[in-house]
Amino acid sequence: MKKKALSLVLCASVALSLTACGSNNANEASNEGKNANSTNSAGDTTNQAAGNTKDEAAVEDGPFTKYDNTVTVSLGRQGVSGNNLPDGDSLESNQYLKYVEDKLNVKVKYEFSVEDTDGYNQKVNLAIASNSIPDIMVVNEQQFKRMAKSGSIADLTDIYEKYASPLIKEYYGSYSEDRVLNTGRVDGKLLGLPNTNIDGSYQLMWVRKDWLDKLNLKVPSSMDDVKAIAKAFREQDPDGNGKPDTVGLLGDKLIVGDGSFFTFDPIFNLNHSYPKSWFKDDSGNIVYGSTTPETKQALQQLSDMYKEGLIDKEFLTRKWEDNAGLVSGSRAGILFAPWFAGWMLSDNVKSDPNAEWLPIAGPLDGEGKRNVVPSAPSGTFLVVSKDAKNPEAALKMLNVEYQGIRLIDPPTQEIYKDKGVTWLNYPLNLQLDFQDALARDIPIYDKVVQDNDMKDLPARLIPRVNSVLKDHKEPKKDIAAFADTLAFYKAGAVTGAKEITKVNPVFYGSTETMVKKGANLEKLENETFLRIITGASPIGEFDKFVQTWKSTGGDEIAKEVQESIK
Repeated sequence: MKKKALSLVLCASVALSLTACGSNNANEASNEGKNANSTNSAGDTTNQAAGNTKDEAAVEDGPFTKYDNTVTVSLGRQGVSGNNLPDGDSLESNQYLKYVEDKLNVKVKYEFSVEDTDGYNQKVNLAIASNSIPDIMVVNEQQFKRMAKSGSIADLTDIYEKYASPLIKEYYGSYSEDRVLNTGRVDGKLLGLPNTNIDGSYQLMWVRKDWLDKLNLKVPSSMDDVKAIAKAFREQDPDGNGKPDTVGLLGDKLIVGDGSFFTFDPIFNLNHSYPKSWFKDDSGNIVYGSTTPETKQALQQLSDMYKEGLIDKEFLTRKWEDNAGLVSGSRAGILFAPWFAGWMLSDNVKSDPNAEWLPIAGPLDGEGKRNVVPSAPSGTFLVVSKDAKNPEAALKMLNVEYQGIRLIDPPTQEIYKDKGVTWLNYPLNLQLDFQDALARDIPIYDKVVQDNDMKDLPARLIPRVNSVLKDHKEPKKDIAAFADTLAFYKAGAVTGAKEITKVNPVFYGSTETMVKKGANLEKLENETFLRIITGASPIGEFDKFVQTWKSTGGDEIAKEVQESIK
C-alpha cells in the first residue's frame, strides 16, 4: 500500500487522533458514547474517579493518585514522524509529558525512541536479548510472546484491577467475551495490555449515486445489482463525455485485506468465504478460510466478472494512486473500501461537484446479510518490566493520557490548541477505543443535524460536529467538512447497519510455523488467486493450491492453531 493509502489507514486505525485525516479540521476516528448522554456519562464516571479528595487519596492509592515523591520511569517507544511539535519542544520534552508529570508526579526518561518501525523493533529485540528492557514498552505479538516465555515482564493482573480507570476498563469491556484483554493473558496472568482495533474497517460498497440516477439504475443490494451497475458504468458513458473511458468495478492485486481499498472482500464474504482467516465451518471444524469450497466459488465468480469486463481489466498492474486517480477523474463509480474512503472520494467531489458518493452495506447474501470479518482484536501490547519499581505507574499514566486524549479533563483542551500536534506525542502511545466506536457517535450527529442541538457535546467531538453541521447547511462548499461528514457520519452510520453480520475468527495470532513458512504460503495463495481471477489459470488450479498449501506447511499451522485454542 502506498503512502497516501497508508496515511488514510493510519488516520482511521489511530482511532483517537485529534488531527484531521486529509483536512485541516481536528478530527478523530473513534467514539466514546452510545449517545450524547452516555458519552457524558463515561466522562463523568472517569472524572469522578479522577476527582478523589486528597484525604481519600492519602487513604488508598488509586487510578489517578499522585505520587508524593517523584517517580521516574524509563520508556522505549516508537517516535512520531512529522509530529508538528513547535520549536523548542521534542518527543522527550513537551506539554504532554508535562501534563502527565503535573498530574502524577511521574517523570519519563526515554531509553530509546526510533521513528521507523524496523529500527524500533531492532531496539526492542536487542533490549529483550540483552535482558535490559526499560520499565515500559509497546511491543508486537512475537516480542510479547518471547518476553512472556522468558519471564521478563510483570504480572499486571492485580495492578489492572486496582489501577485501571473506569474508562480504560470500559474500552476493554466493550469487546465481547473479553476477547481483547485475553490476548494479553498467558496461563491466566495478564502480562500485557493490548491495543484495540475498532469495528468498521471492513469494506463498504461505494457507488456514484448521481450516475445511478442518470442511468435509471436502482441503489444496489444484491450481487446481480453490482454486476449490472459495473456493466452500465463501463458501457453507458455515465460521465457524459462521449468517450469510452469509464471502468467497472475497481480492484487491487492484494485481493483481500482488512482496511484495504479496492479489494474484493465483500464478494468473498457474500459467498461465505473468509480468506486469510481461521474459523469454524458448519461442521465445527477449524479451517483456513482461503482453502474452503466457498472460496473456490468466489474465485469462479470473480473470474467470470473479469472475463465479462465487469472488473477493471488493468487492476493487476494499477497502483493505489492509479485507482484513486480513476476515482478523482470521474472514470470509476463503484468500488469497495472502508468508511474512511470518504477523504479519498472528496478529491472527486473537488473536481466534480456533481459527484454524489453513497456508502452501502452490500452486496447482501441470500439472507439479506452483509457478512464481515471484524479486525484482529489487537496487535501490540504495553508491557512492564518485572524489575520496574513502580509497575502501577504504567496504568496511572495510561489513565491520565486518556483523560487528555478524550479531552475529558478541561485543561487538556488547551494543550497545543490549533497547532496540529497529535496525541501520539503522549508517552505511551497505546491505541484504545470502544469496539463499536464509529456507530456510537451517530446519534450525536443526528441530534445536531435534525434538531440543531449543540448542548452538552463532548469536547472531543466539537470539531467534527462543526464539520457535519457546516456541510449540512452548505453541502460541498467546504471540501474538508464534506469529507469528514462523508466518512464519520454517513459511512460511520453504515458500519452499524442492521445488515452487518460479524463472522468472528477463532484465531487471530501467529504460530511458529506461520513465522517460518507464512510468507511463502501467502505468496503461493496470492499468485494462485490472481491467476484464477484473470483467467491465466483454470478454476481447477484452486484444488492444486489447497493440496500444495497443506503439504508445505498448512497442515502444520492448522495443528498449531487447533492446539492454541484448546
